[in-house]
Amino acid sequence: MPASKSMTNRLLAIAALAEGEAVLRDPLDSDDAEAMREAVAALGAGVSVEPGCWRITGRAGRLTAPALPIDARLSGTTMRFATAMTTLADGPVVVTGAAPLRRRPIAPLVAALGDLGADVACADGYPPTESRGGGLRGGTTTVDVRQSSQFASAVLLVAPFAEDEVEVRLRGPAADGYIDLTVAALADAGAGITEGPARAWRVRPGGLRAPDVRVEYDASAACHLHALAAASGGAVTVTNAAPGARQPDAGFVEVLAAMGCEVSRDGDALTVRGPDRLAPVDVDLAAMPDQVTSLAVLCALAEGTSTIRGVGVARTHETDRLAALARELGKLGVAVEEAPERLRITGGTARGPATLDTYDDHRLAMAFSALGAALRGVTVADPGCVAKTYPGFWDDVAGLGLEQREVPA
Repeated sequence: MPASKSMTNRLLAIAALAEGEAVLRDPLDSDDAEAMREAVAALGAGVSVEPGCWRITGRAGRLTAPALPIDARLSGTTMRFATAMTTLADGPVVVTGAAPLRRRPIAPLVAALGDLGADVACADGYPPTESRGGGLRGGTTTVDVRQSSQFASAVLLVAPFAEDEVEVRLRGPAADGYIDLTVAALADAGAGITEGPARAWRVRPGGLRAPDVRVEYDASAACHLHALAAASGGAVTVTNAAPGARQPDAGFVEVLAAMGCEVSRDGDALTVRGPDRLAPVDVDLAAMPDQVTSLAVLCALAEGTSTIRGVGVARTHETDRLAALARELGKLGVAVEEAPERLRITGGTARGPATLDTYDDHRLAMAFSALGAALRGVTVADPGCVAKTYPGFWDDVAGLGLEQREVPA
């Protein structure tokens, strides 16, 4: 598997903020990671790209304001992390992105940074953002994470460079595992960060050590390949899925096991073998909402009614994923009941042919490949959108034996 997008972009931010040269080994080479890499370079970090290795010369928290806006493209992590980082710049900075990204919320992050003394604004709660720079005072903020855990992660990444101690508290449900991912990466880099009761962290002022680290595999992307095995009754082995991965989506194999898959491990090799017949499930997916796409597809193939709970946040990702899944699975004759925070799917009736739209959403495109493995006549529109996080996805899928052919648009 390629490296984790979540880890690559967090480590890029930490490397740019740290003092000295950081080395990221086997990082993810994708559109999202390139957007983040260009963002840290625009803020003054030195960036050297070598085969299998990126060297980042950090600025010790003293960033420079670029003359032009930072373009986050379609990357939510870049938009949120870069917005927080601009508060440490020596002048005004605008962060913007492609049209779909400008429809993703950012007001809770702007409010939290304001609590800490930043002068940063957005229009109507959405990008672009504009920061006047100048640094952070510190203090206490309560971050509303109902729409994204990335808001809290962004604040935590810059908190070590505030003048005074920062306390970050959370309001609302979120995929807390991704915040834990940020906290662990900061602690590894020497941040003075301690967890308090009731989802709160204290961060003492101080610098970060430049990391020298090999980026762990992308557990989120691996889920899509393991879903292929579940859908087809075949077997897929991910050879570099080292145990102890910090990403929440590494736990998705437990959901696959509940659907009847056989899950086995041999060292770093993690294998999922699909059953003859998938079983329906009732699952709270709040800890790994990105996988609502893969799970919904498998529920459409399982005979019976499945319920996927705790995934309201997926409505504010690249697209409204719950509405998109209901619409596209409906094209296959699958009954999907939509609610604000859940989907109820009555599976076992899916039939092709159908052309499934992907809404510029890499996870929808990858998830729909599992339908192509199980049904005849499935066409995935705009398959190239997977380049956001996994440019080699379709080549890897072909290598697993799924026959594909290009059709005219």
